[in-house]
This record gives sequence, structure tokens and C-alpha cells, in this order.
Amino acid sequence: MKKRRMEIEAYGLAARGRREMIRHLEGRSLQRGQAILAKCYDCMGYYADGKIDCLTLACPLHDFMPYRSRTAD
Repeated sequence: MKKRRMEIEAYGLAARGRREMIRHLEGRSLQRGQAILAKCYDCMGYYADGKIDCLTLACPLHDFMPYRSRTAD
């Protein structure tokens, strides 16, 4: 977990979900919305390529993704 936190601090953008992901890695509890933000941050590779829509429409969390395009629906 410490290694992942170091990766986030080194490569991850300051984006929605970063704080929540770090909180999770520290073993602290998250509320449902925070967990969704953390998962999107993790799944998107810490938004290293930018704050963009993942375009994974089959993902059950896509509707809650913080940077999803409203036109992708």
C-alpha cells in the first residue's frame, strides 16, 4: 500500500478521487461516493493522461465518474 501511495504522489494528477484513494490506502473508511471517486482514480491510472472520460460505458460506475462526458450517454 505504501508503494501505491508513493506512485500516486509521484505520477497521479491532483484530481477528484486522489484524496479518497490515499485515504483508502491508509486503511481509513470511505463513504460510498468517496469509494466511487477512488475507484475511478485508480482505474484511470491516477489520471496520468489527463482528466478525461474513461469511455467504459459497460462499467456500472460510469454514470458516477467525475469527468465523464455528458454526450457519451
